[in-house]
Amino acid sequence: MTDRERILATFRGEPTDRIVWQPRLEHWYHYNRKMGSLPERYAEMELVEVYDDVGCSIRYAGRPLRVSYDKCNLRSELCDAGRVTYYETPIGTLTEVIQYGEHGTSAHRAKFPVERLEDIPVMEYFLADERWEFDDEQFESIEERLGDRGVCQFYFSRTPLKRLIINFMGFENTIYMLTDHRERMDQFLAHIERCDDHLFDALAASPVQILNFGDNIDAFLTPPPLFERYLMPVYERRCEQLHAAGKFTHIHMDGNLRPLLPLLSRLPQHGIEAPTPLPQGDVTCEELAEAMGGKIMIDGVTCLHFLPQYSYEELAEFVLRLVDLFAPGCILGISDEISPPGDIEKVRMVSEIVEGLKA
Repeated sequence: MTDRERILATFRGEPTDRIVWQPRLEHWYHYNRKMGSLPERYAEMELVEVYDDVGCSIRYAGRPLRVSYDKCNLRSELCDAGRVTYYETPIGTLTEVIQYGEHGTSAHRAKFPVERLEDIPVMEYFLADERWEFDDEQFESIEERLGDRGVCQFYFSRTPLKRLIINFMGFENTIYMLTDHRERMDQFLAHIERCDDHLFDALAASPVQILNFGDNIDAFLTPPPLFERYLMPVYERRCEQLHAAGKFTHIHMDGNLRPLLPLLSRLPQHGIEAPTPLPQGDVTCEELAEAMGGKIMIDGVTCLHFLPQYSYEELAEFVLRLVDLFAPGCILGISDEISPPGDIEKVRMVSEIVEGLKA
């Protein structure tokens, strides 16, 4: 079987000849390429060639979506060590500032666009003007680039509460506003979800088979009361729509998960991407296996295991433990990515372990 065939069979619950090994190498590659610190073997290789050389599958290779505006405009310009983005509407303009990391390969929001109640109508106007379209030409290009290495899948706009926390308002301001202005904030969240209707209509009608809810879940940011009130109902509604259209779904949950363990089996997605066990996360592999209730484990090997303090033997033992707990419902990867100082030869070793586990 090819990795493409294995991935689709895993989501369908069909047998495969072995599990898929699908770590994300993008950040490791781009950082080290920029810093001139790629191992000599890979110095002249493109990213896809590195994937082929270490013998693993590719998960993400692009997002075939286009967004347009009728009355609004999204404009960006570079500033000192960052980028300023303007959300321009007929009723006002909001400003967001992205600050780049020291080497320009990472970034964080230094200023969120929505800071006060008065900013909410402007963002509501902007979101209501968005029109999403699926890009068939780009999709075909992604599929051609992936070939048998993987299946075109991608994440899209976060669900409303997570968009407030990560994109629009920041965690602290979101919590204060939810506490002090619950009714207005609930209206804002409902408006965001309504504006997403055309996005999900486009996704449901597209030829994409696997879609990721890229919410980056951490129980410290969305503890059970918030998760059950604001996230679970959205997941249920959207997954019902996507599953009815024949799509498979998974959700990115790469933070602390212990408080959310009782809710994992209730999630409507087919799989959970990047759940991070000990020694990096706050739960054991066994606790995850029990809590997930048969959902597909996507990733699971901690990023820490690719750093020098963990031996090749410890990594191999951890990989075999995960396989024993989750196979065949498993697409093995790194939770969440290999970091720039990680040992790429450990990735090759896992490829060899997985190859040796063929049925």
